[in-house]
Amino acid sequence: MQAALRGDPSAFESLIRSVQRPVYGLALRLLQSDAEAAEVAQEALLRAYQNLHRYDDARPFDLWVLAITRNLCLDLLRRRTKVRTEELEPMKEVLPSDEASQEEGAIAREERQSLEEAMATLSVEDREVLALYYVQRRTTKEIAQVMGCAPGTIMARLFRAREKLRKKMTTEEAPR
Repeated sequence: MQAALRGDPSAFESLIRSVQRPVYGLALRLLQSDAEAAEVAQEALLRAYQNLHRYDDARPFDLWVLAITRNLCLDLLRRRTKVRTEELEPMKEVLPSDEASQEEGAIAREERQSLEEAMATLSVEDREVLALYYVQRRTTKEIAQVMGCAPGTIMARLFRAREKLRKKMTTEEAPR
């Protein structure tokens, strides 16, 4: 980190490689568009480079870059005029793939699709907190740093988001 702060391009490149996937993953889950997620991820990494002099090394670098990514995503979502549900990208990391049998694989795909559809109906805030916690395996303290609130608030948001998701999933499974 110190080498990157001193201006060593290869050190910064190494830092970027370590955060590229989480940055893109968060953007994809919030924006639900591969193209926009790639664009926002690139912009977030560029801004991290341009503002490296503002980085406070008391905070983990990856959380700082995730906060930049989050803010760019929220800005883009505010500018959108309509929701584009047809661009929903699969959340492959949420449910593990099952190679045991074709039947189990089909069930897993159906469950994954149901989960994706239920997640798409949640608010950006709910998707964000669930993605950071379950997909990126962040702690409530780390999520609080990214989202700029208290860990207790994150715990409450997680609880509410899980409940909303559970209701949507059980409503979807109930006979019609």
